[in-house]
Amino acid sequence: MKKDLKERLINRKIKKPNPLVMSAVMGLLGILCKSYKVKFSHDYEVKSLDGTPTILLASHSSRLEFIYMMYGFKRKDINMVCGYQNILKKNLYHIFLSMGVISKYLYQPDIVCLKQMFKVLKRNGAIGLFPEGIQSTSGSTHPINPATAQFIKHSKANVVVATSQGAYLATNRYSSDRKKGPINIRYSLLFTPEMLATLSEEEIYKMMLEKLSYNDFAFNKTARQKYVGKKPNAFGIDKILFKCPACKKEHALKVVDDAVICENCNFSVRVNEYYDLVDANNSCPTDIDEWYKWQRRCVTKEIQNENFEMTLQGSLCALRLDKLRKSPKDRMVLSSGQARLTNRGLSFHGTLDGKEANFEFDAKTVYSLTFSTKGFLEFYHNNDYYLIVPNDKDACLVKWTLASEEIHNLYDEKWQLACADVYNYDKGDANE
Repeated sequence: MKKDLKERLINRKIKKPNPLVMSAVMGLLGILCKSYKVKFSHDYEVKSLDGTPTILLASHSSRLEFIYMMYGFKRKDINMVCGYQNILKKNLYHIFLSMGVISKYLYQPDIVCLKQMFKVLKRNGAIGLFPEGIQSTSGSTHPINPATAQFIKHSKANVVVATSQGAYLATNRYSSDRKKGPINIRYSLLFTPEMLATLSEEEIYKMMLEKLSYNDFAFNKTARQKYVGKKPNAFGIDKILFKCPACKKEHALKVVDDAVICENCNFSVRVNEYYDLVDANNSCPTDIDEWYKWQRRCVTKEIQNENFEMTLQGSLCALRLDKLRKSPKDRMVLSSGQARLTNRGLSFHGTLDGKEANFEFDAKTVYSLTFSTKGFLEFYHNNDYYLIVPNDKDACLVKWTLASEEIHNLYDEKWQLACADVYNYDKGDANE
């Protein structure tokens, strides 16, 4: 029987990146980094790690981090690790395979990916990882699975950590508008094989998290760099901010030019070229990241209610795996109806071709219903990738992301602790 795209991708033998392809790719990435005014710095001699087993741990503050981190690392034998749904793109699939990209089921245990990474290190190659898994929503660090420290401990490799400053501000999560402004990428040699032999997994995790941590809004309060695009910096921000800090009303925020305005209480605040929140006519969070984290704290309290429920009309979809197609033709509809999220899990009840088509996903195996600015939710369940595409294309979906993540934490103590390491659960109201 002919293997589908997923089987062929997951089970293929991972080879060294094609040198001709990598030379061409690196040349292109160099042009992009120069045009984006990206500056790189290293606290070690770059060539000293050539030919040695090396792991690059990179922050994921922007959608272009793959470009910055890969280029600045300066090794053409690097096998980058990427979510498998991002590889199954008609215009990227064959290029990624030539680059030796390793596919990964996001958030899920992935033994095949783990074995492939160890094989690369065994031949003295390099691995590129984004431990956060997904791009930052609000410009600060996402949780890092402590199991990453276990992998590092057993890798017996050099470990380089790369973090960015300004990358989120140049390409934020809520808008496709590219802002002109400086980006700095810093590379640090955090561990050597000799160090890993003496450190515990707990020590490795703490050191890794400390080195990877970033917050672009906190950074720019001191750096005072301007970020200016074709559209105001407030444009699209209502995709990640849904709750008014003044009246606490949800989904009443709208963006007018450079201002965020509540239609319920007339609260307003401007977002300037530094991403400062200025000229507020009422109490306001200190910055966008604090506003977002306050929303998370509110949702965390909500899901404790036994009657908590969210519903959404739309379609449950999966990827077509028979051949490569351009989006959205690469989707197949599994059911059309209603998604329902409670503190016990996610369900989708609907029909397909006139017949009932119902699905149940338990809370412990769904880490996140990650919202896309293209207007859908995406998630993994038992190593399968799904999308929920709402009928309302303009729906604000970020509360689904926050609620699903905090519901998962009710059933996963280890992940709950990892979230506590990066989110300010102990803070109070938005303005404290």
